[in-house]
Amino acid sequence: IYVTRYGTVQHTVTTTDGRTATITQTIQVRTHDVAITKITTPASANVGQTKTITVTMRNIAYPETVQIDLYKSTPNGFVWVATITKAVPALSGNRTTAVNFSYTFTSDDAKLGKVTFKAVATINGARDAYPSDNEAISSITKVAK
Repeated sequence: IYVTRYGTVQHTVTTTDGRTATITQTIQVRTHDVAITKITTPASANVGQTKTITVTMRNIAYPETVQIDLYKSTPNGFVWVATITKAVPALSGNRTTAVNFSYTFTSDDAKLGKVTFKAVATINGARDAYPSDNEAISSITKVAK
């Protein structure tokens, strides 16, 4: 569980004539962490169909504002599709927050016959303690004309 932690900081200062002073203080250290737990995509789609891509996130530390970027696969790598910024509450246990994107499948997707999606979550205004769980790739969606 990622919670507020407390640490002790001690600072000693010495003047040029040798006098010293020390101060000790307890400080609060907050750990921020959101994780993408899954991306849900349709098994298949046709060109022109608009379907929902759902990104599910877990956050148990603090309420966060999170930017979720959605990318799709191409022969040259992933390209950006859309961004949603959402307030993600801190929820206990295995409770999660879902973010829904609408995606319209294209003729380029059909030429490849398939597409996968990648989601990347970024906390606004804080450093994520475990950024390795902020990215996920979906299973394949087959695309037909």
